[in-house]
Amino acid sequence: MNTKTYSIWKVYCKCGFHLVDYRKKGPGRLRKIHRDRIKKDYTNLFLDDRSPIGTDILCPKCQNRIATVQNINGKYVNKVNQGQLGIIRK
Repeated sequence: MNTKTYSIWKVYCKCGFHLVDYRKKGPGRLRKIHRDRIKKDYTNLFLDDRSPIGTDILCPKCQNRIATVQNINGKYVNKVNQGQLGIIRK
């Protein structure tokens, strides 16, 4: 993987819980979390292969919905709930 095209983002819930370290490609908001770009999953919820499409991913601390598992172009991705993400540090 060419790390020069990615920046590492530390993704937190609004409640302050550290969720993942993510390799973000390109500018703009974080809309989807691709499983193959997760550097570290602190909850093991984003990389869980047993989660069927449509499953909500909840923050372990506050139980609010962070993302929903979806299949986009044949790949499992986590579609992010924009209103629930807190601070994202690059």
